[in-house]
Amino acid sequence: MALVLFANTKGGSGKTTAALVLAGELVKHKAKVVLLEGDPNRPMMNWATARGMTVLETSKLRVSSPADAARLIEDAAVADADGGRLAVVHDDDQEGVFDWIEGAASWAHFVIADPEGSPNEWLTQVASQADLVIIPFAPSALDAKQVSRTVGVLQKVGKLSRRAVNYRILLTRAGAGAVMTRDEREIRQSLEKNGLPLMQTTLCERPAYRGLFKLDATIGELPEARINGLDAARRNAAQYVSEVLAVLKESKQKQTEAA
Repeated sequence: MALVLFANTKGGSGKTTAALVLAGELVKHKAKVVLLEGDPNRPMMNWATARGMTVLETSKLRVSSPADAARLIEDAAVADADGGRLAVVHDDDQEGVFDWIEGAASWAHFVIADPEGSPNEWLTQVASQADLVIIPFAPSALDAKQVSRTVGVLQKVGKLSRRAVNYRILLTRAGAGAVMTRDEREIRQSLEKNGLPLMQTTLCERPAYRGLFKLDATIGELPEARINGLDAARRNAAQYVSEVLAVLKESKQKQTEAA
């Protein structure tokens, strides 16, 4: 099981959208996925509820062990609208987050964690266990500054856990044109100059990504008749997910070699 955390200490970075695009693409390719939400605004929970899915709210489902969490996750997924390959857990009770992660590991291929957009204990706890942390940010000077703040949080997590946090920076909400904007180019150059690991793929601003929440769908479910540029968005999503999987594979290989 791979645990992927989306983290940014500023809201409005496209964090939840990036997490949902990843989840939808993985489910489309037959992976089992748990969406673990720590955001009190509940965007994932609202999305899943609108689809008629069972959402596990941890404050209402106190578990005494990872085995209890695993049973609840599997039962919820069997009844969902995606053929039993997607489960959503909204974690109101931060004390049990590790039980839910460990429980998910016995069923899911991937756990995708989406915290609230500010530094908090939930974020740091999950980051300490994550196989990959993705830091999404929009192409603006303000958002770029927040990347440094988030990286600082992850570095502190690494020191406390004595385990370096594997992270990548993802540019989101950029223009969908073939030519990179000046702001995007300058921001990329600045991050690379400072030795920060930037993903090559940009998750562009597209109607399809807004449609995920408007129509309560995954990108594979969006209707072509209602979404402009859907084919291009799906290609963009596939490229993004392919890069995420490549990063996870590379990280696993390094861990194996170091063992």
